[in-house]
Amino acid sequence: MEPLILEQKMSDFADYLFPVVDRFPKTEKFALATQIKNAVYDLIRLTIRMRKSRDKMKWLFEIDIGLEQLRFFIRHAHRRRYLSNRRQEVVARQVSEIGKILGGLIKTKQGARP
Repeated sequence: MEPLILEQKMSDFADYLFPVVDRFPKTEKFALATQIKNAVYDLIRLTIRMRKSRDKMKWLFEIDIGLEQLRFFIRHAHRRRYLSNRRQEVVARQVSEIGKILGGLIKTKQGARP
């Protein structure tokens, strides 16, 4: 059940973030903006793989790595002033929520291992 919640949160996150990223300066349209969008798409792709896989731990850790990369891109965009403080706060809160769900899934799966 929770993997579906994770997918839904990521989908909602993409719906919020992509219009924000589309407002980045033209010089970053094909650099940082594309990196951020690809990072989100990769997270969604990895979440689907995790849901369909028997070895969920491998994919959960891959999602965790991808989430950390996304955090870096978001912080970088904020430092370059492409994200306002308010938008960065909203994005960071959503990423944190996704991280908490992911952490819960990792703990659940680690507890289920023999």
